[in-house]
Amino acid sequence: MASRPISLVLLTAILLAVIYLVVVPDDFKLTEVFSGSSPSCANNGSAASMTTSTAAQLAADDAVDLRVFIGIVTVPGAYERRALLRLAYSLQPRPAGAVVDVRFVLCTVDKEEDRILVALEVIAHGDILVLNCTENMNDGKTYAYFSAVPRLFADRPYDYVGKTDDDTYYRLASLAESLRGKARRDAYHGFLTPCHWLPEKQYMSGMGYIVSWDVAAWIAETPELRDDHDDWEDVNFGGWLRKGGRYKNVYNEEPRMYDYWDREMDADINCFRHEHRADAVAVHKLKDRLKWARTLHFFNATQGLRPSKMYHLDLENNIYRV
Repeated sequence: MASRPISLVLLTAILLAVIYLVVVPDDFKLTEVFSGSSPSCANNGSAASMTTSTAAQLAADDAVDLRVFIGIVTVPGAYERRALLRLAYSLQPRPAGAVVDVRFVLCTVDKEEDRILVALEVIAHGDILVLNCTENMNDGKTYAYFSAVPRLFADRPYDYVGKTDDDTYYRLASLAESLRGKARRDAYHGFLTPCHWLPEKQYMSGMGYIVSWDVAAWIAETPELRDDHDDWEDVNFGGWLRKGGRYKNVYNEEPRMYDYWDREMDADINCFRHEHRADAVAVHKLKDRLKWARTLHFFNATQGLRPSKMYHLDLENNIYRV
């Protein structure tokens, strides 16, 4: 008898997924995923959503003067990483006077198991943007993303559009502070790499970079960029801006954006890899759970933990007991 409630839950989940796949056909093509609705309010108030505000809050908050959209580039099968990122971003406090909406970016979902499981994520969280492209690293996904966002949000443009990796942790309040007061045209923000090198050869590291809305709109209006990718996409992206005359207001966040480092690593500190900073904008190369745990601990992500008779937690000494 104990198995009946579990069976009913599983049956309900499968039924919801099937219904969703009927409503959203054609291999999760981009236009169908957000058919007529904005992802900013697609979560219907879900506590697990990564959005930093609801539509009602945004309408009521006259102090909001900065809106940023960030796409985390990932792949359909990275379920654990998305779950971790949802927690990490949902527990960050809302940046003062700003809205930073964070979404996951996939290409066409074609595997049977991913079609069902990603559909469940969409239903539960409403935080996934599926592009009409074949999954890739350096064969057009960056163009597909930056050209799609202006079309999706044409009715309410953001001030800035960003792209980041799923092994990067942006600190949203620090990001908003770093963008406030910056140019809102021809802006290019991130970590210039190779650091301290020839300026004409530098580009923003793939850990994360942000452009003003007009730059994203220009990309969407320049289809020839789709096939202009003879190098790493992040290198090409900087080249696009130079060739298009958009490489004007360049903001380098060194040393506040950097690769993870700790004393147990067999690597030296350098211009892009060093210890954590309290004023960090983004931390990159969080490739495993331990690096994520140490990073989140440094930035006090568990400060909301309250005493309870259900557990005793001593985070400093790594003691978990009832």
